[in-house]
Amino acid sequence: MAPNGILFDPPGWDSLVETRGLSPLFPGAPPTQTSAWAEVKAAYGYRVLRVVVGGSDGSPAALGQVLVRRLPFLGRDWLYCPYGPLWDPARPEALKLWLDAVKGHDFARRAAVLTVEPRIPDGGDSRQLLTGLGFRRGVQDVQPRGTLLLDLTPNEDKLLGGLEGHTRYNVGLAERRGVEIELQNSPAGVERFVDLLEETEERKRFLAHDRAYYRRVWEAFAGRDACDLLLARFEGEDTAGVWLVYAGRTAYYVYGATSRRHARHKGSQLLQWRAILKAKERGALTYDFWGAPVEPREKHPLWGVYQFKKGFGGAHTVFVGAHDLALSAFGGWGWRVGLPLVRRARNLFVRGRTADVMD
Repeated sequence: MAPNGILFDPPGWDSLVETRGLSPLFPGAPPTQTSAWAEVKAAYGYRVLRVVVGGSDGSPAALGQVLVRRLPFLGRDWLYCPYGPLWDPARPEALKLWLDAVKGHDFARRAAVLTVEPRIPDGGDSRQLLTGLGFRRGVQDVQPRGTLLLDLTPNEDKLLGGLEGHTRYNVGLAERRGVEIELQNSPAGVERFVDLLEETEERKRFLAHDRAYYRRVWEAFAGRDACDLLLARFEGEDTAGVWLVYAGRTAYYVYGATSRRHARHKGSQLLQWRAILKAKERGALTYDFWGAPVEPREKHPLWGVYQFKKGFGGAHTVFVGAHDLALSAFGGWGWRVGLPLVRRARNLFVRGRTADVMD
């Protein structure tokens, strides 16, 4: 592309994302910025806008995929850049150029708010960069703000040695007791996984999508050879599932499911360990556990999930989180006031509490 130029919806989007989504901290672009994710969301009423800003040498300096959806009652659109945009850390000014390009597009003229969720570490510099461009801390984090990142570059023995003692013991216990791990990259595997997920949803009272949604995710990412589905079995019964999605050089543990059946045999720990090894075999440099409390504490609703994930040795990481930019006075007000009310009502209905479990 031309130096300092702007491109809308350029060809070869996924290649641009993977090559320019690299940074010393996060070696890979998130799956939410890929065309596969946009394909899934298109089935639920989202349109897509892709914007690239060129650097002085003609290579992309900033880019981001924006999902566009009409907001009920407000009559305006929500512009949402999931885990994006991406930009050259050495050129923070490129973010402003990207933002100006988005604001100048026709989509922005019909929008209430733009939400961005860049995967940059939380801190004063990150917040100052965004607030300096007019953003405010978002009313909700759509994607997990906290996670655990595991470096996959050590060999298998060192990775195993990095597991916490109880996790390493449980991995060996499951192997000794005969838990089997199967790679089930097939539509039938998806159905078996969702069976487990529905059981998990009922038991833990969390929000999940319908079965058709997971079928669409499978079709979009499996068609690009960008996912793996693994199941743990004991005595002929599925007991746990792990769904990995790949983008760049990172494996993302986007979905997990468990059953209470045979839980004492610790198949979940063995399954997660084998998923880590599968990701390493696929060439991933980092394993992202996709979700952890921002401030881990014993009374947090996700404390048990955090303890499970932490047992595999990942580093706790917190991103700067969602930031909103009002694109119309009334629409921005409606977003900030109305959305928290809707979210609390939803959580109260599903979980019996108003707190968002990811806060």
